[in-house]
This record gives sequence, C-alpha cells and structure tokens, in this order.
Amino acid sequence: MKKKIFALVFAIGITGSMLSGCGRNLDSSDTETAQTETEEKELSSDIKPALLLSGSSNDHSWNQFGYEALMRVKEELGIEVTYSENVTTTDQLQAIRDYASKGHNPIIGHGGQFEDDMIKVSEEFPDTQFYVICGGTGAKPNVLSVDNAPWQYGYAYGWMSAKITKTGKIGFITGMEGVSVMNNLVGSWRDGAKTVNPEVETSVVYISDMGDVAKAREAALSLQAAGCDVIMHELNAGMQGVIDVCKESGICVLGRSEADKEYAPDQILTYTEYNWDTKYVDLVKRTMNGDLQGGTYFYGFHTPEGSGFQFHYDENQEWNPRFVSEELLGEFQTEVVDMFVKEPERSYTVEDAAAGTK
Repeated sequence: MKKKIFALVFAIGITGSMLSGCGRNLDSSDTETAQTETEEKELSSDIKPALLLSGSSNDHSWNQFGYEALMRVKEELGIEVTYSENVTTTDQLQAIRDYASKGHNPIIGHGGQFEDDMIKVSEEFPDTQFYVICGGTGAKPNVLSVDNAPWQYGYAYGWMSAKITKTGKIGFITGMEGVSVMNNLVGSWRDGAKTVNPEVETSVVYISDMGDVAKAREAALSLQAAGCDVIMHELNAGMQGVIDVCKESGICVLGRSEADKEYAPDQILTYTEYNWDTKYVDLVKRTMNGDLQGGTYFYGFHTPEGSGFQFHYDENQEWNPRFVSEELLGEFQTEVVDMFVKEPERSYTVEDAAAGTK
C-alpha cells in the first residue's frame, strides 16, 4: 500500500487594519500571497471533524480512546471538533446524515458498526470524507475503513512466543471465529511461530463471548494442561481470566495495559498500545489535503506518519527483559519489523486460523 505523508497547512491572517498601520501598498506578489493565505484559511475552516461513539466517552475503554484521539486533533491542529456519544444502531444513520448536512468534514465512526450507514450517507454527500475505524471494506470514493494491520502484530506475537517457549507449545485464545480480522490475526500468529520453529505446537481456542471471564479462564486452563508455557489472546473483559491463570501458573502472557504489567510483572511479556490519537491526527491532515479516499487503509510498522501499534513493558522496555534479551530484540527488528516495512501486506484464511493444535 502506497504511503503518503500529508503536511498540515497553517493559515496566517492579515487584517486590513494591520496593513494600513504599516503604511504600505500591496504589490503583485503581496496580492498573490494574501489570496493564497485566504484560500488556505477557508480550507482549514471547512475542516470540522465530527465523531460518533457507540458508548460513553469516559468508559475507560474503546470509546474513550476515540474521544481522547479527537481531543488530540483539536489540540494539535487547532480546529473545531464535535462528537456524539452513546449513539445506538437505530439512531446512527440519522446522526451521520445530520453531521454531513451541517457541513462537518470528516465524519468519523469509531467502530465497524457505523460502516453500512456511512456508505449510505456518503452517496448523498460525495464531497464529504467518511472514516470508519475498524471497518471492513469501506467504499470508493469517500468512505475509508481504517485499522491496524492485524497480520503484523499477530506475526510479532507468534514469532516472539516461539523464540521464548521452553516446552515448544504455545496457545492463543480469542473469539469471532471465521471473521476476517481474526483470520489475519491468528493465522499470522501461527505463521510467525512456525517461521521460527516449524515443530512448535500452536493451539488455538475460540470462545463465544470475548467478555466472558469464566470461559476465558477455562480456555487458559485447557492450554496450561496441554503444556503451553506462552499464551497470547485477543479478548475484551475475558482477558482477566487468562491473565489470572497465567499469573497463578507462571505462564508468559500478553497484557492489555500498564495495569496488567503491574498486576503480573513476571508473566506479562508485553502490552500493545494502538495510538489512535496519532492516527486521528493523520486522518484529519489527509482530509485537509483535499483528496477523498475510499476503500481500506492499514497502519503498522510501515506507517511512521501514524504508527499502528507499539509494544510496551515499561518506560524503558518494549518487551519483558526477563524473557527478551537485547540480542533477541535485534533479531526481532530485522526479522519482523524491517520485513513488514518492506512488504507490509499479508492475508490469511479460515484454515490458517483454525481452532485446535497444529
């Protein structure tokens, strides 16, 4: 995917009183400059991002990530922003249309559930840019589905798991079996592990509810019984059940926040930050550039203008130094990061991400 870095244009206003105070006339170059600056100011004033959230803006989770990202846009770019929270599926079509009719641009739906209705409204407002965070396909010319590249961080999880396992058995727990994003995430995890060691056993368990702590705990116990000493996951509240089992059993596990690392410092391998604030700023800059975009766009190792994700253990370490040496970090940079910078795109199938052990 071709990468573009778009520069933000800042307008400098020149008032008539200032000019008369200087006591000079505009020559032809001054006139051209003043006209350009006026056009730039008008372009900037036309950019009024509007954000739709399916839940509360202070839920300490997904919706708050979107709200805080929007506030970063306001602070960094100095433009007017607005948002609606707790937008239901029943109300979202009208909410999107209302924002578009009032001239808001871009309109951002923080969640894939907004995609279908954004595509409908986009046909009525072809000059408005619509962004769907974690959408599916988007639609040309002006609905862009934006996400992190799951095959990149999934591959990284699998690669590192295979490098540090002592038993040669690793596991992954998640939900939404058969969904494209999970095919790419789990399939790449298995691929990364098998690239390191074709003989490593990769066991995948899907649960029906990603927020079910008891089911997630049960899945983690089954992987523990099978001999897995590294367990990755992609869950919502259910992750606590996995982390609890791993802490109790001394199994290496993925965290989701600094709080997880503080809770289980000897077991957390890393936690991943998705940096939606930098992505939002980049997306609004793209809109200010004036080019409508449709389809899909993925952030990752290959997009320095808006990093897809960052691994963290503490303020000085990306990965737990108990498991990951400086030498191993060097290998990771070359064999994972640099590889995806050169060739950022991959795709995995349902079969690649199938439940069970391979």
